[in-house]
Amino acid sequence: MSRLLAAALLVLGCTSAPPQIALDLDECRFCRMIISDERFASAAITSGGRTVRFDSIECLAGWVAAEDEPPRALWVTDRDRPGTLIPADEARFAKVAGEHTPMGGGWQGFRAAEAPPGAIAWDSLATLVRLEQAP
Repeated sequence: MSRLLAAALLVLGCTSAPPQIALDLDECRFCRMIISDERFASAAITSGGRTVRFDSIECLAGWVAAEDEPPRALWVTDRDRPGTLIPADEARFAKVAGEHTPMGGGWQGFRAAEAPPGAIAWDSLATLVRLEQAP
């Protein structure tokens, strides 16, 4: 029984690590484009424990809005460290003038301490993206 408990704790302890994204191989769960730019990729862990990947923050937010069950975790790329995922609830979000994201929304994630003035939290971003994507 102690081996089973140790294995379960090991699995649970590993779920806090950022998911891996295979550039030019993984497909965005929301728009179905191939994820090819490490500056904008994001990921989620579903309520069932599956990892799903996205080519932009806008796609991640759109997917979250469409899901019946809230995800276990959300991860976004740190704009200042391409390829590095940070928890979405610890990030702040802003549009950066002159920079284009894969889906054209312009949203980028920053570590909270490094975010530009006016950057917003995940909940605010998710609401804005839902409004932007509404028919």
